[in-house]
Amino acid sequence: MPSQTLLFGSRSRFTTIFILLLMLLANTVSGQQKMLNGVVTDRYTGDPIPFVNIIIKHSTIGTTTDTLGRFKIPFPKLTDTLAFSAIGYLAVNKLIPREDMSFMEIIMSEEVFDIQEVEVSPDEGPMRELFNHIMARKEANNPDQYNKFSYKKYTQWEYQINNVGEKLRNSRAFRNNPNLLKMGEDSTHFLPLYFSEQLVFNEIQKVPSKMKSTVLADRTNGVGVLNDLEISGYTSALDMEVNFYDNHIPLFTQNFVSPLSNNGWYYYKYFLADSVSVDGVMHYRVHFQPRRRGENTFKGHFITENKYYSIVEIDGDLSNTSGINFLRKLHLNSEYYFVNDSTPFYKRNKIDALFDYIPFETRNQDAKRLSLFYTQMATIDEVVIDPAGEIKLNTPKAKYETIKLPEALERDSAYWRMNRLEPLTESQILLGQAIDSISQIRQVNTVNNLARMSVTSYYDLGKFEIGPFTSFYNTNKVEGSKLFFGARTSEEISTRFMVWGGLGYSTRNEKISGMLGAGYKFKTIYRQVFKLSYDDKMIRHGENEKILYLYENAFTATENNLVSQLLKNDPLDEMYREQKIAAQYEKEWYPGLMNKLMLNYTRHYSPEFYPFLRNGEPVGSVAAAEISLDTRFSREEKVVDKGFLRLYMGSDFPIIHFTVAAGQAYYNNERSYYGRVASTIAQEVYMGMARFDYALEAGAWLGKLPYTMLDIPRGNETYGLYSYDFNLMNYLEFVHDKYFHAYMEYHLNGFFFRRVPILKRANFREVFSAKLLVGSVSDKHQQIVSFPVPVHDMEKPYIELGAGVENILSMARIEALWRVQPKSVIGAPQFGIRARFEIVL
Repeated sequence: MPSQTLLFGSRSRFTTIFILLLMLLANTVSGQQKMLNGVVTDRYTGDPIPFVNIIIKHSTIGTTTDTLGRFKIPFPKLTDTLAFSAIGYLAVNKLIPREDMSFMEIIMSEEVFDIQEVEVSPDEGPMRELFNHIMARKEANNPDQYNKFSYKKYTQWEYQINNVGEKLRNSRAFRNNPNLLKMGEDSTHFLPLYFSEQLVFNEIQKVPSKMKSTVLADRTNGVGVLNDLEISGYTSALDMEVNFYDNHIPLFTQNFVSPLSNNGWYYYKYFLADSVSVDGVMHYRVHFQPRRRGENTFKGHFITENKYYSIVEIDGDLSNTSGINFLRKLHLNSEYYFVNDSTPFYKRNKIDALFDYIPFETRNQDAKRLSLFYTQMATIDEVVIDPAGEIKLNTPKAKYETIKLPEALERDSAYWRMNRLEPLTESQILLGQAIDSISQIRQVNTVNNLARMSVTSYYDLGKFEIGPFTSFYNTNKVEGSKLFFGARTSEEISTRFMVWGGLGYSTRNEKISGMLGAGYKFKTIYRQVFKLSYDDKMIRHGENEKILYLYENAFTATENNLVSQLLKNDPLDEMYREQKIAAQYEKEWYPGLMNKLMLNYTRHYSPEFYPFLRNGEPVGSVAAAEISLDTRFSREEKVVDKGFLRLYMGSDFPIIHFTVAAGQAYYNNERSYYGRVASTIAQEVYMGMARFDYALEAGAWLGKLPYTMLDIPRGNETYGLYSYDFNLMNYLEFVHDKYFHAYMEYHLNGFFFRRVPILKRANFREVFSAKLLVGSVSDKHQQIVSFPVPVHDMEKPYIELGAGVENILSMARIEALWRVQPKSVIGAPQFGIRARFEIVL
């Protein structure tokens, strides 16, 4: 079953490499020998053409263009012609200029088939007839049709940095280890980062749903954080990768139209190119290309046979990589075969991608661009359709599970040679040793720690890590400037036990704040963690841990950090001191079901600018003790689980949290009991080539509580843009004991902009948003603490609409927002422009 999160885990690895590539940018320069430079462009668009093959005729010397269409090649001595070729373009032969010339421009034209031969009526023409046969048998030939099957799968993953410059090769890091930098077929140097291979046995049943993946062998060589980001849970082992029989193929954050889509004729032109008889069965080679430029389509060919009209092989390149940031080339190849001579199934999938992470031009226009090359190959064998017996899961109620055999990580070379479904190439054999050596280089280690910090918020110093880096410096009207230093133990001390802590100092109120905690991770198949912690800090009104049900990979519940301070439009004074002692036990019953039991004692102190009052008299502090149980539901989800690190990498299905809690509130030598329920649902839904994101929050309290422990809707008094905050609401505008929040975003991925010539090349993407808030509150809570003056009743549901542009320079989003209703009585804006930085694919 193809997953909408295809390459999702890999995408996280791509993000961490961003820092690495930028730091290596300064090290890319060209050589000093006599070279011929040039650029290859498209005759129609003027765009550069990457990966054009360039050969000096009658010689073995050649190269390819980089991601900007540029090339460099030595001046030849024995020939006067250069040959240029690329898939989808007419070949070009060009006389070499005089040796005193150093630059040449090559213009290539797309290969256009004789359209008159294929413009036929719906019921005529051999190509239309062949395509209709394929569509008629599409459901019967789709490997996803089977309810129950098993197979063995062998997968390889590789990452490398291409076009490593001479300066880096001669740097202190690699000067004494020149063998670590490898040379590619185009004579450029590359730096291997990651090589992994895995052999699994998968058992899948759709009704009732059961999926089991047994990891038979697993071997990984990765530089630092890449080695850490091994995806588990609903692993890549269970992904069927690319299935061209589907109407849309999900890649990264977008959907692409399959050449075998039911509506394929609308998006593609098809050309019957060749036919040949194989064992008495005719095989047809069909070329396809997009009807229009700028759409999410492919260009390539497929081979089909005329006995069952199934696809034997399909090979294609994305025709429009501009729709995905940093992507310069993506090549897909899928092969299918018959099980028992009549049952079509997957045979082999291969994905090659090239990313250029540098969003700007370098001063040296002749230098090849530093880029990331990624390849993933999967081969399938020993397929059994409708196998006998039940799929036995360790937890009967589970839908899926991954079991890694104890000896999976210890397989020797003899085992791998006997069981690989494809042999390693000579270069792959050498990659593992090179990667291990690269990881030991000090400069690479530093860059790796920075990349790791972008994931964990902590910088690794060996036995200890310092962070979180977003909390080192902060400002607000209550504390003034706040300095904070924190640290925690690393895996060098223990992979099971962790201690963390930190101290902060505020310059205005001259107060010291801090945190201290310890945790233990049990050695169990599924995650079990116990934590004890103490926190003493200033927090913003409306700030609480339920935001972590939406930002599940966030380091902390606070949105008050250095970045928010740079964008604030009003001094932040809605702050109060919170002390919290917490005990937490987290247990994963099976993949998709997790419980978190928490015991908290919390004390809130009267804010300086919005002091606690009861009947006009000051209240120094209020407190509460609470026990809560949160249940998290998910399905077919990818996760990273390494030591204490837990990252959720995405799912096609909703993520649901349901929380019940009970406790006592303490105030004025009195106490009162209360209870609460809350739920959160979030999902990304792909709709054709667009994406719809939604999140829902709802909750209610029974009993009396101070208002700081009720729902204070998350407002925004900065120029920043937040997906799960009400961006035109003040921080302290409403308080509710019953609430419903809805957050919706519709991402069109440039559907309209790419049809406007002046905007097409900018790669802007349209985005629309809508937010809804409904809530109410009882006056009984004011028997504990009166509501602050800014708080007022919500007479109408809060509605906020937005329209904007994302992917500006591949790293920014700007949105115009309108507060439809109600009109604010405390001066919150009715209209605003908000922005944020975001690096996405």
